[in-house]
Amino acid sequence: MNRDVQYLELMIKSIKAIIDYLKGVEEDAFYRDEILKHAVLMQLIIMGEYGGKVSDNLKQRFSDIEWQQMKAARNFYIHVYDGINWTYVWETVQQNVKPLLSKIERIIEESNN
Repeated sequence: MNRDVQYLELMIKSIKAIIDYLKGVEEDAFYRDEILKHAVLMQLIIMGEYGGKVSDNLKQRFSDIEWQQMKAARNFYIHVYDGINWTYVWETVQQNVKPLLSKIERIIEESNN
């Protein structure tokens, strides 16, 4: 298995964790739960870390994924931890995580064929 596929599978693991953590959770409950917020944030950081490690070749082939934005978010969250905008985190997760899962699964499938 090549490294890109390994990184993508680790990203999928983080995405599925976020989906699982937030199953049945309403927005206001998310904001009140410090452990949940930080668990979700950690998975976003992990996704950005592994997204940054994916080869340039793969990033060019699948340019519909915002690889640079994912890595930039990871860097921001790491360095400005006390300045996290939790509304932005919630919106990002709600709008982008599930679509990203299907895109990454498709990339893995194409890479394995």
